[in-house]
Amino acid sequence: MARMTPSAEASDPAPRFVVGTMTGTSIDGDLDAAVVSIHGHGLAMRAPLVLGRSFPLGTVADDLRRIAAQDAMNAREFASIAHAFGECHAHAVESLCEEAGVKPDLVVLHGQTVFHAPPLSWQLIDPWPVAARLGCAVRYDLRGANIASGGQGAPITPLADFVLFADEAMPKTILNLGGFANATLLPPRASGTDGIRGFDACACNHLLDRVARTRLGRPFDEDGRRAAHGTPDLALAAAIAESIAPSAGSAAATRSLGTGDEAASAVDLTVDLSPQDACATVTEGLALALAARLLAAGHEAGSTIVVAGGSARHRLLRERLAQHASSPVETSEEHAGIPVAMREAAGMAVLGALADDGLRFTLPQVTGATSRTLDSARISAKNR
Repeated sequence: MARMTPSAEASDPAPRFVVGTMTGTSIDGDLDAAVVSIHGHGLAMRAPLVLGRSFPLGTVADDLRRIAAQDAMNAREFASIAHAFGECHAHAVESLCEEAGVKPDLVVLHGQTVFHAPPLSWQLIDPWPVAARLGCAVRYDLRGANIASGGQGAPITPLADFVLFADEAMPKTILNLGGFANATLLPPRASGTDGIRGFDACACNHLLDRVARTRLGRPFDEDGRRAAHGTPDLALAAAIAESIAPSAGSAAATRSLGTGDEAASAVDLTVDLSPQDACATVTEGLALALAARLLAAGHEAGSTIVVAGGSARHRLLRERLAQHASSPVETSEEHAGIPVAMREAAGMAVLGALADDGLRFTLPQVTGATSRTLDSARISAKNR
């Protein structure tokens, strides 16, 4: 395969406005939507964020959790949930674009991963409400396009991270602290894309949210405040890190789908600790696991780690990760002006723009295959 490097194409005289959407594997009740302004084409594009917002999913979140947990339901229920989910997206994208004062050229929908065991995967959503209400082209199920091309379908964001975050001269690591943490190791931009690495790391928000629910009676520990007032049990933290470390040979085929089952045994190790100490211990164990995974994968100690996702707000986790990885840790907002909740949605917008430019939007060294740009994953209300 030919080496992929940024082209020297001139920027467009007028930008394309592309909206990306995301609901994470933890199905935390929010739909994130971001509109970016695409200047230029291909890997030479620039994609500054115009506006990002989070919208509540309401009861649809509970329905999506039921599907991810493999609860039995009939075809009518599946269709109804997919349609309601599509309507939520249509409302969110329409509201976002009205607030931003733009008319989108393209909307890119991730959908909800409710099953993932390649070659089988389901990113549930009905995309037609978005196409009908916005009157623009819509791309969806980019993960499925990678699987159809022979890949594992995950992680799919590394090329978007390259566009959004790559530095001309310095390597860096982009770490998404979502329900399941995943990372992109970026070489300097001038080196091209051959050196990009991407991988799933370990359960993240599932652990932190579970200890908050079971020990604090809260959905999450806001900014890690309670954890910051606890004292970690270092022996238990090491045991937690070992328990959530990926097994030998594991790959993107093993995905967290919102059930949080992988967090139960790890968090249960802290049952005899006080609530604050339990939160601190889980945080320490997670930081140990993340640092070990990054360093083993090739992260260079001293190079910047840019964190995004829900737990990027967890101050103690950032501090302990910086300590264990011997690296500065910055949020995506501090580093590039992209709020931590908007990195994945903005990334989806970039991937859709790359697909519209005819580029293969995933990398073989990350997913096992590049992604063919399939027209069947692009619909337009204008063509109905």
